[in-house]
Amino acid sequence: MQRLTEANVARLGLISIQERIPAEFNRWQVEFEVDGRVGQLTCFSPSEYGGVPHGLDGDIANALIDLFIEQGSPDDGVVTTTASHLLLRAGLHNNGHYHRVLTETLRRLKQATYTMSHAWRDHEQQRWTSGTFSYVLAYEVTSAERDTITEGAVLSVTLARQIAKSIRARYVKPLDYVFLTSLDRPLTRALYRLLDAKRYDPQDLTRSLVSYQVNLMEWAAECKIVDQRTDKIRRTLEGAHDELKERGYLQDVLIEGRGRKQTLTYLFGAPAQNLAQDPELVIALVAHRVARPVARKLLETYGDAHVQARLAKFKTLLASGYKARNPSALLVDVIRDDEGKYVDPAPTPRPSPDQSPVQPPSSLPDLEELEREREAAFQALSLAEQADQALPTLQLLLKNRLDTAQYAQVRSALTAGQADAGQVVRAVTRAVFEGRVDQAVEDVLLLL
Repeated sequence: MQRLTEANVARLGLISIQERIPAEFNRWQVEFEVDGRVGQLTCFSPSEYGGVPHGLDGDIANALIDLFIEQGSPDDGVVTTTASHLLLRAGLHNNGHYHRVLTETLRRLKQATYTMSHAWRDHEQQRWTSGTFSYVLAYEVTSAERDTITEGAVLSVTLARQIAKSIRARYVKPLDYVFLTSLDRPLTRALYRLLDAKRYDPQDLTRSLVSYQVNLMEWAAECKIVDQRTDKIRRTLEGAHDELKERGYLQDVLIEGRGRKQTLTYLFGAPAQNLAQDPELVIALVAHRVARPVARKLLETYGDAHVQARLAKFKTLLASGYKARNPSALLVDVIRDDEGKYVDPAPTPRPSPDQSPVQPPSSLPDLEELEREREAAFQALSLAEQADQALPTLQLLLKNRLDTAQYAQVRSALTAGQADAGQVVRAVTRAVFEGRVDQAVEDVLLLL
């Protein structure tokens, strides 16, 4: 879960950290010092699109970059995915509300214009550059409704040339996705992304800082906070500061001075609740897509023995063919169940006294058993959920050999049960690795 993100976007904070802004907040300008010169960055976005990019726009924009890197940073700058997969990667729910949020976000990222002067790092040439761009250069949507993205919609999003070029030049920094997606508020996630970028020297991303000091008013400008009153700025940041200190990412936030001359000093720590430090049972629950805070709470409430037994029951249910629309929600319900809603797994028969004891298996995991569990979990999904999981893999394998509309048709065919999504993925994977890509494309097109 240690992933990468483009360093210019992260450092410049192109998206306001505030969850809500007035629509008339449609322009901002930031100045800063770069190598002894003044750098400048401005943004303009029409009011009819809800003002400048802000709030959840940051989560979705970050997910687009993550998927672009995962898909091999194609030369055309295009990210091809589904609405549900993009929302999942952004840590958001796949429902009508967030489909509308995604629709508005793509419009804003397309319409907002960024103008920079001596602000963007050209990693290949080791220099600072100027220019104008939109975060999203273009996008196509294949959806059931004309003006709104719906579940299962296939997206083809072209990132700004500057962003795509910078990623291909490997001007990227680490980003802890486990920690990011475990944070509760969009504002906290946005502040975390910006602060984490400030930890790295923009000219040498291998160097990181233990603290970061900034003037309060300058920080408000970098965070794109609307109300520039000092007390309002501090209140806006307070909740995010508390959560990041509670989680151990920040050791402390020191505030010194008065009025507009106040300074903030961020003392960095490391996330106290690192996934690798969690108990094995928490890691096991997270592997089944239970949110990490929920997993910890379940273990704290019910204890190791109870959670271990209910996890075994959950696996048995899936292996027996139990259909679950949302396996992670089912697992949580099985653990919390005190009404006996789910049948206990059959006990393992004890060997008779005249039988030789069965030797315990090797401590290495049973790969066949893991594969059976994975397949059972996949088959427990609805056809639409299976299609949503299969499509990104097909897009990664076949890339631009199919266009956006064809990928949408493939998803519709899989959702309608015209072919088994798992079998299609396995067949295409085998064909690609055997050098039969053209045959794989022909076989997929038969679904259409």
